[in-house]
Amino acid sequence: MALVLNTNSYVEITDASEYFETRIDSASWDTATEATREDALVTATQIIDNNPWIGSAVSPSQALAWPRKNALYYDNRLGLQVTFSITEIPNAVKIAVYEQALHLLNNEDLLAQTTQTYESISIGNIKLADSNNDVTRISITPNFVIKPLRPLIRRGATGVGAGWWRNN
Repeated sequence: MALVLNTNSYVEITDASEYFETRIDSASWDTATEATREDALVTATQIIDNNPWIGSAVSPSQALAWPRKNALYYDNRLGLQVTFSITEIPNAVKIAVYEQALHLLNNEDLLAQTTQTYESISIGNIKLADSNNDVTRISITPNFVIKPLRPLIRRGATGVGAGWWRNN
């Protein structure tokens, strides 16, 4: 399926390319074909969209989680409450999609979970050999992608933003 804005992607290729013009270490985006870029953005949107967001969907028939109604949070940096309009997709969501897409391009076979290979494995005295150091676990969504989204994720959902609570 081709990329369709606000149906299977929060961003378009032109917006992503503009974002990557000033981002360091984005060579995998620059060298990817247009079809691969589309696939990366659509897949990244699916991954990012699967968060328990604040507020609720504007319409039960919308394809993606954003835009949302009743989506508001307190921004510590600004020192005020931020409210999103019912047509707005937060910039943090778009940036997360760009960064997630780049992460997918930089880590071939990430979703297939085949990024790890051992050169030899022994059972007697248990030995693993990895001469090319490719066995590090790579997160599907790295922390630097999720961290800016935390204010937009429902508190207590999947442990993000969970605070202490006591019933008196």
